Amino acid sequence: RMKTLCNIRVVLFQVVCCVALALPLHAAAQQKNGAHLEFECAECDLGEISRNDERLNHTFTFVNNGTEPLVILSATTTCSCLKAEFSRKPIEVGAKGEIKISIEPKKIEKGVFRRVVQIRSNSVSGTDIITIKGVSKE
Repeated sequence: RMKTLCNIRVVLFQVVCCVALALPLHAAAQQKNGAHLEFECAECDLGEISRNDERLNHTFTFVNNGTEPLVILSATTTCSCLKAEFSRKPIEVGAKGEIKISIEPKKIEKGVFRRVVQIRSNSVSGTDIITIKGVSKE
């Protein structure tokens, strides 16, 4: 009788462990349903820049690794020193897209800076952030 009780406990423990391990995998699979925007790199470090520089440009590349086409709805910048350009055409599943950012150094205060661009899309996350940082010198 004691041996049977131990066997039941072992089996019950194994079932609980299997369920506990399967739940996160199921949740991860569920999160992928729909469009999913994933940046190759969501941060650009410009290093030292001169406020006298002409307009600087950086392209953020992303992939739609979801299950539905991705549509960028808006790109909101945190200051007038940044401008964002993107295609409004749907990005098919597995395809790459770009968000082009142009920076006007003369509009950035002297010193360390960090600016963000908020990307709204039909991605499961809804909103993603890309960052531009550096040090502005005279």
